[in-house]
Parts: sequence; structure tokens; C-alpha cells
Amino acid sequence: MRENERHLSLIPLDERPANTRYPAMIAAIAGVDLHLPPPELLSAYRIPARHGALADWLRDNAADLNVLIVSLEMLGYGGLIASRTTSESAGAVLARLDLLRDLKRRRPDLTIYGFNLITRIPDYDGDVEEPPYWKHYGKALSRFSQLSDRALQGQVAADELAALRASIPAEHLADFLRRRIRNHTVNLAALQMAAEGVFDLLVLSSDDTVPYGLASREKRWLTEWADRLGLGDRLLMYPGADEVGAVLVARVINAARSFTPRFAVGYAVPGGEDVIAPYEDGPVRITVERQVRAVGGTVTDGKADFFLAVNTPVERRGEFDPAWAEDERSTRLPYLVALVKEIARRQAQGESVIVVDVAYPNGSDPVLIDLLREHVRLPELAAYGGWNTAANTIGTALAQACAARWAERDVQQQAQERFLLHRLVEDWGYQHLVRAEIRAWLEAKTGVAEVTPATLADAQSRIADRLQALIAELPGFAGRWRIVPGSVRLPWARTFEVDFDLEPLLEPC
Repeated sequence: MRENERHLSLIPLDERPANTRYPAMIAAIAGVDLHLPPPELLSAYRIPARHGALADWLRDNAADLNVLIVSLEMLGYGGLIASRTTSESAGAVLARLDLLRDLKRRRPDLTIYGFNLITRIPDYDGDVEEPPYWKHYGKALSRFSQLSDRALQGQVAADELAALRASIPAEHLADFLRRRIRNHTVNLAALQMAAEGVFDLLVLSSDDTVPYGLASREKRWLTEWADRLGLGDRLLMYPGADEVGAVLVARVINAARSFTPRFAVGYAVPGGEDVIAPYEDGPVRITVERQVRAVGGTVTDGKADFFLAVNTPVERRGEFDPAWAEDERSTRLPYLVALVKEIARRQAQGESVIVVDVAYPNGSDPVLIDLLREHVRLPELAAYGGWNTAANTIGTALAQACAARWAERDVQQQAQERFLLHRLVEDWGYQHLVRAEIRAWLEAKTGVAEVTPATLADAQSRIADRLQALIAELPGFAGRWRIVPGSVRLPWARTFEVDFDLEPLLEPC
């Protein structure tokens, strides 16, 4: 462990595994201990973090830190969901962020990476992660957002915009706009803090991005102010959210070891690099370039440290759908065969290969997985990803691969294999297969395709059994790893994401 990694701490976006366990697991691959606040200080779904206790924890530990990676949502609002749902003022949020100014004044040698989101505007009616009125007016508010931006850019939208405004209760529309003003104010303040030198790096990422909308307009405003302030390389702006903590951990490790990773990129389908993945605002090749830059690397056509194999998004830009499966398989199969042959060739030459599967959001492409299982030495991959958005998938996989470069001791190599298997089991086993099975079972049992307190334990047990069976279908891992009994959990008591622990059946020599 290098001196400037010795005390690396992360205040995460929220308490879910992607934001807490994944960064810690990736750090462990590189032999780095990542310090996080105790879980009881963090948010718990819709319950905000304990602001005062979290601030006290940071003050108490600041003297021992070399690098702090801090989510402004967690420190300022109390977490991701709180940033969307609480009614606190911008002043209250910014007062909490002043702690970072104080830390930097007292410890000018402390490196601080800050990150914050441009708040999303999801296009669905549902209040699981949003204010209560989103259950009935989410789609209308999303459409209002898009039309407002189009109108401000001179497009014809006045009549539909007026009709939408009339259809949404005035108090809900006012609350929606007040929250956006507050959160935009906080992002502007973050730019100011970066200009003052509080942040050595600031990441303003955008969740569930679309080309038009109030979030996109806010992003343009923030870009203008960043240019005026001359922030340059001290600011990164791109689509992403749950991968940012892991990516910044990898960036710190790369910087500490004077490593600028070079990535050669191969795209599966010709022209697929120009397809815009769901929830993003630019071609997937731009997503790759942004995430490579975020870990502190470069894309190259020459000598590379990693070969990044990208299963490009399907043209229809949607989740895997059995109704389209055969058509998409026949169209894409020859290109996937060629990509897997290239992966196998590079593995045979001793190259480090990363596979990012962004054909579909929220789960792996079964065609690619079948080919990988048949032709590729899975445990020797530097990283694999196929979960959630393209940015989530690519960023997390790049972070793992960078950490894997330093996996020298047995315990680090085991950590690398554990996280690699975790991704395969979760992204393919759960996201693609088991989630749909469990939802169908729940609906048949209760009439609702979601867990309840009465069905949670049974659902988790069924998931564990099914995932354990799927490990047996992964060459190189079968018979060597298992799901730790009783470890499967649904972090927000919903089927969208899963977490579990893995343990080797044989300890390394």
C-alpha cells in the first residue's frame, strides 16, 4: 500500500452495495483498505443519514486521512433519495458542505474528490425513489421537463406545454421546480468550491440522462459556469451515478502508483459504437471515453494495458425482451462470435481483457454469456460487467481491471476472483434470469410481483438456491465457490437489486 493510499476514505452516495461494498471490494483487490462511515450513520432507503453524527465522524477521522472521496448528496442531503425527497433549503445543505471548506483550511495537504448528481427526472409513474406525487404525475412531469427545454430552444411546444401545466396540480409542479432550483444551487456552489480549491477533483454526473429536459439544460448552464471559472481538468461531467465511488477509488489508486492505464477498445457490432444506450445522452463510444478519463486513463490504438471488449447497445435501446430475442440473436450473433474469438486470442497472448456487456440495460446478453462460457477462460478476465446503465457497467468494470493490475498476493487474487464471480452471478444469473423468475413466483403467490415483509425471507432463500445452481454453469468457478448460506439480501426490500456473499470452497495455498 502506497503512503498516499494509506488512509483513503469514501462517504458514499447511499448505502446500497454498488456504492459501499463494490468500492471496498475493488480497493481490496489492489491491497487497499477503504474506510467508510459506520452503516448506522448512513441513509437507510428513504431515511436520511444522521447528519450531525456523520459530520462528527468525518471530523474525528480527518487528521488520519490522505484522500477523501465524498458524495455531496450524502454529506449535504443525507443520501441520494433524500436529495430527491426532502424539503430542506439550499442553505441547510450548503451549511453542511462548509465542513469540507474547514477541512481543507486545516489540512491543505488533504486530497478531496467531491461528486454530486444533476438530479434525474424519470419518465414513469412511481414513487419508490421519488416524492409521493411522482406515483401519479411522474410521466407528466418528465414530459413537462422535456417540452420546457425544447420550447426554450425555439421548438414548437407551447400548446402541449400549456395543457401539461394545467393537468399537473399547481402545488406538485411548484414543489418539483423548487427542488430543481435547490439542487441546481448546490451544484453551482460545488463549482465554486472547486474554483476555491476545496476539491482537487469534482465530478458532476447525471443520472438517467436524456437529450432534452430541465436536467440537460442545467448541465449546459453548469458547463458554461465551469468554463468561466476555468476549472479545466478539475471537473468531470458525464452520465453516471452508482459507479462513481468505485471509479474514483480506482483513480486514486492509479494516481498513487503513477499508473495511466491505456485501453484498446473493440466494439462488437460495426457502427454499434455510435448507438446511444438507454438513460444516456451520447454514443456509447463517448461513454467509454468518459469513464476511461474518470479512472485516469486514455483510449489508444497502440500498445495498451487492457483490451476493452464492448458488446454494444441494441438499436431499439431497451431491456432484454424474449419477443425480440431471436431476431436480435440472428442479427448480432456473427459479430459476437468474432468478438469472443478476439477475446480468446488476446487471453492466449497473456493480455488483460475486460468485457463490458451494454447490449441491454439491467442485465447480461445471454448470447454473449453462452459464447464466453464456451470459449473464454472466465476466471482470467480482468473484469466483467453487465448491470444497470452503460455508465454503471463500464465504470465499474474499468475500476476493477485497474485494481486487478496490482493483485499480487493470494488474498488479493482471491478478492479479484470473488468480485469477478459476483458480477457474473449478479449481472447474468440474477439480473437476466432469476429476477424475472422470482417476480413471476411472487405474482403467482401474492398477486403482486414484489416482495412484502411476509415473502421477503422466502424470496431470499429461493434466490440463494437458484444462484448457487447457476455457479455450477460457470466454467472455472463451478465447484470452487459458493453463496455463503443466509447471505442473500434485497437491499431496499425490492427485487430490482440483490446482494450476497461468496466464499471459496478451497482456501488458496
